[in-house]
Amino acid sequence: MKKHIFILMLLLASAPVVAHASTLMLTSSKQIYQYGDAVNILVNVTNTGSEPVRMYIEHSLRDTQGRVSTAYLLTVVNLGAGESKTVELYDLKVDDRFYSGQYVVRASVIINNVRVDEAELWFTVEGAPEDMDARLILSPDPDYARTSHVFIAGEKIYIKLIGAPQGATYSAKLKLPDNSTGQLTIPAAMTAEQAGAYEVTVNVSATGYRDTRLRDFFTVLGESPQALADRKEASSLSLTVEKSKYVVGDEVVASGEVSPIHVGAQVTVSYSLGGVVKATHTATTDDDGRYQDAFELIDDGDWSVLTSWAGDSNHLAAESQQLSFTVEAPPLNWLPMALAAAAIAVVAVLVLFLRRKR
Repeated sequence: MKKHIFILMLLLASAPVVAHASTLMLTSSKQIYQYGDAVNILVNVTNTGSEPVRMYIEHSLRDTQGRVSTAYLLTVVNLGAGESKTVELYDLKVDDRFYSGQYVVRASVIINNVRVDEAELWFTVEGAPEDMDARLILSPDPDYARTSHVFIAGEKIYIKLIGAPQGATYSAKLKLPDNSTGQLTIPAAMTAEQAGAYEVTVNVSATGYRDTRLRDFFTVLGESPQALADRKEASSLSLTVEKSKYVVGDEVVASGEVSPIHVGAQVTVSYSLGGVVKATHTATTDDDGRYQDAFELIDDGDWSVLTSWAGDSNHLAAESQQLSFTVEAPPLNWLPMALAAAAIAVVAVLVLFLRRKR
């Protein structure tokens, strides 16, 4: 046992000892920065070990609101035994990328894939520009009671900007469907003559705020949706069922056709019991414009079936007439009951006969 312990001590004594000794300190040129100031962040690292080392300094900068952040960056520093170095991590200007508030810089030293030291530094930014809460409103009404992004040719279109700070200045442009552009005065009251897609662009500036570019789009139709619908042709949808009375367990088959003939039209088939829809199926018309759907009847009562289709770009929607039918409970099968009664009667006669014989 003592021999084994002695061998283990020799092995431990001969094993190389890896020690990573360093110090890390962050410094900032200021505690509070104003808009336009230069943010200068330095790091001082010292190799307190007896061997030269290569250090990797991982660092990041972000604000406490999560609006500004940098990716984790790596800075490489080679230090001899006992050597110190000061390295610049950040030299940034407080510009429109910054927001007012608190910021934190975090750094750590990595040697031979081991994180050996960490540090953080806090500073404050004041007077940075803020975001605007400005947006565009489009309406067919001068009082903006309604908003819309779809208008009819010849209809008035009202455009205004809301949420801009007091004293804001802005310039606006309007891009037409033919790709031509023109200046737009906000608020605007315009009449669109071209059908198609329009684009409104507004650049807004205000002291103490970031410059903002707003974009919005609207569509002008050549004629109203009602006028388009009025140009469509009428269509019709027929419906038949095989009979007017069924029994629970039967299958009702609803069939009909779309006229004019439409191939591949989707027909909705609704089955109702007592006025409440119990099942809705979709049937597809064949090459002759006909459709067919089957439904198993599992409840008795007064049923009805109704079919409809949504129409297409050239035809109006259509709905069939509603057909009613009755579903009765299945009739009782009297044969098993009659056989059972006969068997009981026979047994009774035999018992009576045997009693008399005694």
